[in-house]
Amino acid sequence: MKTSRLTISHLSAKTKEGKEILHDISLSFASFKVYAVMGPNGSGKSTLAHILMGSSEFSINYQLSITLNGEDITKLPPEERARKGIFLSYQSPVAIAGVSVVNLLRTAYQTTHTAMPIEKFMNIIGGYAKELHIDPTLLERGIHDGFSGGERKKIELLQALVLAPTFAIFDEIDTGLDVDALKVVAYGINKLEKAGTGVIMITHYKRLLSYVPVDIVYVFSKGKVIKTGDRKLVSVIERKGYTGL
Repeated sequence: MKTSRLTISHLSAKTKEGKEILHDISLSFASFKVYAVMGPNGSGKSTLAHILMGSSEFSINYQLSITLNGEDITKLPPEERARKGIFLSYQSPVAIAGVSVVNLLRTAYQTTHTAMPIEKFMNIIGGYAKELHIDPTLLERGIHDGFSGGERKKIELLQALVLAPTFAIFDEIDTGLDVDALKVVAYGINKLEKAGTGVIMITHYKRLLSYVPVDIVYVFSKGKVIKTGDRKLVSVIERKGYTGL
């Protein structure tokens, strides 16, 4: 399978009020790899994720370019980026009462894939739900409506597995998970990577990275990338903290 690339060149971003959050960021991501984006609170990690997905909450510099396999997607809205294979799992996904998990997934799937019989589609969802230890009754409920934190994170991962995006961005999917749920999430992320998805994990902690073989670590601080390394860098951060880098 051909390797896909998501590239950011010279990204600087401000809030609508003019506060600068990111300063001249240039990064590259490839399919079949797992990336960890780490750094203290307020360093710009989540802002990066939202801009990659096409958020209009921030003002970005005109020199910026975001390319997917060489195509400039800088000005594309979120729905177009999603159709091209970019997926974002939010840190605190919102509940949507009245829209079931199954209906959301089928609608999303049909926008990017060839239609398939509902029975076959349900078998695919059911299979992934079983692997992620998701109660099947949740699939018929409004998405995230009354779900626990762990259930929400698993449902977000279920969406990624079903949709099979080219790049999947997970914004602190490990927050608040117990060790059993953490292992399930790690299993799903590893499955995505083996299937060819480029996985970008935003996290503060080493816990999830103990179960996921990370290829590249990017460390952010005050809106800049201050360190790049392999998985050994995670252990250095654990010992020294971000200020010791």
